[in-house]
Amino acid sequence: MSRLGTSRLSATARVILGLLGWEPRTGYDVKRVTDLSTRFFWSASYGQIYPELHRLERGGLVRAREEPHGR
Repeated sequence: MSRLGTSRLSATARVILGLLGWEPRTGYDVKRVTDLSTRFFWSASYGQIYPELHRLERGGLVRAREEPHGR
């Protein structure tokens, strides 16, 4: 089990984990998907998404992966 108890997860964390369960995504992807799918009843800002991703990583629930981009 992770260091974060599932009962202690925010709504943002739960949505992120649900989206990551389908496929790997960036914070930008999470924002884009939520803007398209849940914007009428729930939204999250980048200021919520990125700190939550870091918290989930520290808690052992997600793992970041660096990918080269640009030059």
